[in-house]
Amino acid sequence: MKRLMKFVPFVLLAFAVVVRIVDPAPLEQLRLSAFDQLQRLEPRPYSALPVRIVDIDEKSLKALGQWPWPRTVIADLLVKLERAGAAAIAFDVLFAEPDRTSPKKIIKQWRHDLELKQNKDLLELVKKLPDHDQVLASRLQRLPTVLGVMFDNTGVIPEMPKAKWSYARQGDDPRGFLQTYSGAVRPLDILSSKTAGLGSINSSLDNDGIIRKIPLFVRLKSDEKFSNEVFPTLSVEALRVAQKASTYLLKSSGASGENAFGENLGLQQIRVGRIKVPTNGSGQIWLHDTGHIPERYVSAVDVIESQFLGQKIKGNIVLVGTSASGLKDIRSTPLEPAIAGVEIHAMAIEQMMLGSHLTRPSWMLGAELIWLVIVGTTLSFLIPRWGASWCILIAASGLLLSSIASWVAYTDALLLLDPVYPSLVVILLYVIGSFIAFIRTESEKKFVRGAFSRYLSPDLVEQLAADPSLLTLGGETKEMTILFSDIRGFTQISESMNATELTSFINEYLTPMTDIILQNRGTIDKYMGDAIMAFWNAPLDNPKHREEATRAALSMMEGLKVFNGSLEQQTAIDGKKRLPISIGIGINTGFCCVGNMGSDQRFDYSVLGDTANVASRLEGQSKTYGLPIVVGEETAKTLPEFAWLELDLIRVIGKKQPVRIYALIGDERVKNEQKFIATAELQDQFLSEYRQQKWGNATDLLKTIKQSRNYDLSVLNGLYSNRIEEYKGGDLPADWDGVYSATSK
Repeated sequence: MKRLMKFVPFVLLAFAVVVRIVDPAPLEQLRLSAFDQLQRLEPRPYSALPVRIVDIDEKSLKALGQWPWPRTVIADLLVKLERAGAAAIAFDVLFAEPDRTSPKKIIKQWRHDLELKQNKDLLELVKKLPDHDQVLASRLQRLPTVLGVMFDNTGVIPEMPKAKWSYARQGDDPRGFLQTYSGAVRPLDILSSKTAGLGSINSSLDNDGIIRKIPLFVRLKSDEKFSNEVFPTLSVEALRVAQKASTYLLKSSGASGENAFGENLGLQQIRVGRIKVPTNGSGQIWLHDTGHIPERYVSAVDVIESQFLGQKIKGNIVLVGTSASGLKDIRSTPLEPAIAGVEIHAMAIEQMMLGSHLTRPSWMLGAELIWLVIVGTTLSFLIPRWGASWCILIAASGLLLSSIASWVAYTDALLLLDPVYPSLVVILLYVIGSFIAFIRTESEKKFVRGAFSRYLSPDLVEQLAADPSLLTLGGETKEMTILFSDIRGFTQISESMNATELTSFINEYLTPMTDIILQNRGTIDKYMGDAIMAFWNAPLDNPKHREEATRAALSMMEGLKVFNGSLEQQTAIDGKKRLPISIGIGINTGFCCVGNMGSDQRFDYSVLGDTANVASRLEGQSKTYGLPIVVGEETAKTLPEFAWLELDLIRVIGKKQPVRIYALIGDERVKNEQKFIATAELQDQFLSEYRQQKWGNATDLLKTIKQSRNYDLSVLNGLYSNRIEEYKGGDLPADWDGVYSATSK
């Protein structure tokens, strides 16, 4: 469980990355709110650009009557704007229906009036009056004007007028990236046919009703009437007309310079006249908000009644719209909860003229994720090692850097960099990581007593419980005695059992063997299936480490007899035959590096060094020499009280220097038995003759040892008999010293 807990922060981090890629609506709203705050802290400074709003405000409605005004009033307005020298005039209003105040319309309304019917002269005079829509159309034709079109999704697609513009494209077809509508409400043909441009007056609202992005092009999806054509919005169309341009250039992904990371980026740039405008892939620009600026506005009634507007209007792009609340063109922006929709068009034109665009390039998400992974990984990795107290500095630094980076990107480069989500993830990772670290700290002593008591000697457990700081990486070099033990023929045994039986068998065997090692003040290093590795003289000093390891080996052989006896009893109970097992033990003494080794996430109190490797090899040689306990010279030479039988001088695999090895026959009691004394003398004589290449004498001594039958040395005698036969027929080198190079572990 602890091993899994350390991965929890990394799993959370991976989950956070996936959530950011999916980008659910609440997360997007948090990010947009952060961008709003940036603009509130530092709005775009207002510059007196040639963009003006003629406002159908409350003052104008009071003076000129309710809306809609007669088209002749709009025509008079155009006359005044023409005289004032307007560069282009765009209407953020719809002229979708005929003027109800036109003479012909009035006559129809008066048709029931008897007195008027009798006044034929008056009727003829009224009929001769010009139609108001025709009057307005004639004025529109003389000026660079743009009328508004409202797109919707009603599916009612009118016959659209011929486009006033053309467009060229570079890269992918832009139509697939634009906001698409299935219907439209357009101006009267008599009006739209006379204007220089037509523009969409649609807004792009986020889920909270705030306008943050302004579309420059939209798409009317129709198979026949409009040929799936793209359609400019009012702001960019007014800019085109003012520049007397005829063609837009739409640059999409796939065009030169617009590919990044192989992504399908969409519509990336629009060129209108001399102005280049970067877009967000959907043909939109981020609104760089200034807030409401009264200097932009001129009241419509003042335009109509004043003779001195040249200074305010000349050379300006004029937008005709309304701020009157009753006409329902009030919108919300990051800086203003209520602002006239026409002023948003004005801000869009201004920022296109200035080139002051907020951008969020396609690579921004990748940059944010990289930053999130760097900070999150660092925090997840260091909390278990440094603890919550130190890592709070890293978490605080991550939060501060996220905020600073977002602010600097906005103020210096007008880039929108999300500070919210990385900060939320850093806080979450810190809280979760700190909680896990707290749990680990609280359970440390319990862990030592509960888990380590099964592997370490009781003295070591008490020492670690008193000072858990010992469970850190590090080590020391000291002389130690190492013991390896292994079951002979374990593969064959395991094949005769199912998984449950094998597990029970191993547990029943390892439990008494572990008890014997711990009773002799040894430390269990590890279990390797059926094998045991143990050591003495660490971490507590033990001057009797050789002796206690040797006694542990002898006790393990006695314990094996008891275990085999239990197997016989189980066989008698259930009738299932169980063969007795045999084990091999290797012991060696020397200097090793001992300590807590591994990683910060997991470590074991273990040993490393050549001494341990040799002990493992000696355990393997017990099978070769046919004796259960094989011991290195460094262990045997300091314990003369034990019964040692010298076996050979060998060069084990992986080691150049030869090792003198001994068989442990027994303790002090066996040492003093006559049969051991006799056997040891014969073995010493044999090895002397063998190493002097006196093959005949050596062979005779082997026969004598065999005939004595004091101990089962048949495997050992057979091994040497084979060697002698091999060496007799071969030419040994002159400096042959009797060393045998082992061919197996």
